[in-house]
Amino acid sequence: MYNKLYMMNMKNLKYIFASLCVVIGLTSCDLNITPDTDIAGPDAGKLSYVNGLVAGIYNDMAAMQSYENLRIPDYQTDLFNETSESGNRGGFFSRWQLFYDDQDVYSNWISYYSIIASVNFTLDKANDALAAEPENKDALNVLKGELYFFRAYFLHQLALRFCEDYDPAKADTQLGVPCPTKYDALAKLNRGTLAATYERITKDIAEAEKLVLTAGSANSGKITADAITAFKAQVALQMHDYANASTYAKSLYTKYTLATSKEDVDDMWKHDSSTETIFQINLTKSTLVLVGDLTYDYTWGTWDETESTYIFDPAYVPEQWVCDLYDSSDWRYGTYLGPNRTKAIAADAAEQAKVVLKFTGNEDLFTAPNVLTYANMPKIFRVAEMYLIDAEAQYRTEGGDALTPLNALRAARGLAAVSSTGDELFADIKKECVREFIGEGRRLFDLKRWGDGFKRNGQTAYLTQLKGGAAIYEMEVTADNPKFVWPIPQKEGSNNSNIGAQNPGYTPFN
Repeated sequence: MYNKLYMMNMKNLKYIFASLCVVIGLTSCDLNITPDTDIAGPDAGKLSYVNGLVAGIYNDMAAMQSYENLRIPDYQTDLFNETSESGNRGGFFSRWQLFYDDQDVYSNWISYYSIIASVNFTLDKANDALAAEPENKDALNVLKGELYFFRAYFLHQLALRFCEDYDPAKADTQLGVPCPTKYDALAKLNRGTLAATYERITKDIAEAEKLVLTAGSANSGKITADAITAFKAQVALQMHDYANASTYAKSLYTKYTLATSKEDVDDMWKHDSSTETIFQINLTKSTLVLVGDLTYDYTWGTWDETESTYIFDPAYVPEQWVCDLYDSSDWRYGTYLGPNRTKAIAADAAEQAKVVLKFTGNEDLFTAPNVLTYANMPKIFRVAEMYLIDAEAQYRTEGGDALTPLNALRAARGLAAVSSTGDELFADIKKECVREFIGEGRRLFDLKRWGDGFKRNGQTAYLTQLKGGAAIYEMEVTADNPKFVWPIPQKEGSNNSNIGAQNPGYTPFN
């Protein structure tokens, strides 16, 4: 019992420390530059300084878009059930006990805005460097393009969490998020409208497109023109601009080819290498700390020499309906999700108990044999998503052909083609989104965009280990529940009298 409690406490301490690091440790610096203040120095008007700041923002993206940080939105959905091993990590989201003063919500809000502040500061320094070093114009313009991309990307992430689904018919009245475009630590901006938020996002994307011209290649660790196109496809789908979403997505098919074997699918996660990856944040053993390891919630595995296998102790397990989506013909089975030995499940029943295996870590980055790192390179854009964007966009377009992109992805995962139509076809698209992106923090935003509620379905093999009982693991949430949208943090409302209204369903600011 002592050892068990010790490990739970260590997990909780690690979680608290990691959360603090996200908030206060985001901005990185170039140690070769000697500042004369906290954020600037004699080199501030030079390319070398701007390069260092941009490198820091790439690191910030690694932290914020790591799978450790993207667990929380998924825990709020019908993908996972919390077990008695959770230590309450993500528990308020899992139980839909979401309040205006939630610390995880505030951590996300302040972290994204801290990065945007860094972006705006760095844009100022890039403009200073352009004036001081005109000979470096080309390199500085590329960096500016990356910065415009970053600002658009993180505003989009904020809108996904803190705003309603974009509705073209009423976006002028829907609440947006503040969109700072200048570095000002004391600025108190209004939320504005969702239309204005996405106008800012699309303007920044357009600026990025003008300046970032490198076409890109598989597994690129830098923002490229292809990454910008993939982002345009995401944003167009979110704005219900289905024609452009389909066009942008399709334009990337020929360059980033889908997997052709189970080994290819394994390599995507066990070695972070794939023809499908458009943009990922590349890591080494020395930079693993950027992405943390809280994805151990899905497995927390220790190697057992006697059984020659990992024995897992998961804090969150996939729901039964999710497990039932995968079968042995699916190349993702055994890599994304599969049966494995766990402490709670006897060896002779292990085949019935499923855990998410996707995030046990890049094996090339393991620091010791058989010691899981739970660290993968954040895959910001993959071409598999482009096929699903195209399928959804074409489904929503009169006369569109959603089956072709859907079946292309299914074939690349070892599955037979489907011939569904109507609602059944849309259901097949939604199921493929779950199979492909389980654990990557997308489900909450998908449900919101689709206008879907859910009913949970606890995994049969784990029912006695699930936390909260049937009231939680059979919870039903309707599509109109206001807590699909996160609250604007009370600290922001208290400190910014101009912020505007709180989201419905939460205590108003005073």
